[in-house]
Amino acid sequence: MDYTYDHIDEVINRANMLAPTIDPKKTLLLVLDMQKACVTPGGAMYIESVGGAPEGKDVVPPTVKVIEACRAKGIPVVWSMWGIRPDGKDAGYADVKWGLEGKLAEFPGAWGNGGDELDDALKPLEDEPVIRKHRFSSFYGTPLNEYMRKAGADTLVIAGVSTGNCVITTAIDGANQDYKVITLADTNAAIPSGLKDEPLGYGQHWEALRNVQANHGDVLLSTEFL
Repeated sequence: MDYTYDHIDEVINRANMLAPTIDPKKTLLLVLDMQKACVTPGGAMYIESVGGAPEGKDVVPPTVKVIEACRAKGIPVVWSMWGIRPDGKDAGYADVKWGLEGKLAEFPGAWGNGGDELDDALKPLEDEPVIRKHRFSSFYGTPLNEYMRKAGADTLVIAGVSTGNCVITTAIDGANQDYKVITLADTNAAIPSGLKDEPLGYGQHWEALRNVQANHGDVLLSTEFL
C-alpha cells in the first residue's frame, strides 16, 4: 500500500479532475464487491499485490474509514456483491473465458460457495441497500440508477474491487450516464492477469486506474476524499 500513497502521481496523470470538490448532498458511495473470496486472506480468489498495487486485505481498513466518514456526513451508502448461479444460467460466456465449462457449481464466485460473503469488517446498516449482481458493472441489471436519482446524487464514489473488472466497468457505465465518477485507489485492488514480474506501476490495477482517470472520472486516495 505504501507504493500507492507515495507514487500515485508518478503513475497516473491526474491533471484534469472532474470533481475537484465534493458536495455530500449530491454524492453516493458504492462499496463494491468487498467479498471474502478476494479481500480476506485465504479467500479462493484472494488478490495478491502485483506491480505495487494493494493486495486484498490492505484495502479493507481504508474502505471502513470511507464508509464511516460517509455515514457521518450523511452521504448515502449502497453495497454491491458479485456472483453467478452455480448452474451458469446468468454467466454468459464467463465459463468459457475462465476455463470453467461444466465446473461453475464448484466455482468460488458462484452464490453459496462462501466467497460471496462480505469481509467480516464490513457491515451494511439496515437502511443501506445491498445489490446482488451477476455482471461486473454495478449498473447492469440493478437499481443503482434509481438509488442515485432518489438520493439526488450526481457523483458516484467507488470503494472496492476488483479494479480491472468491476471498478472500471461500473465507472464507464456511470460516466456514460453523465455521473461524476470517483474511484479511491487505496480501496481498489485487481485480480492479477497471470503475467509474471509486472514492474511497479503496471498491471491490471494501474492500467484500469489510468483508463478511468483519462476518460471516465477521477482517481483519488481515500485520504484526499475524506
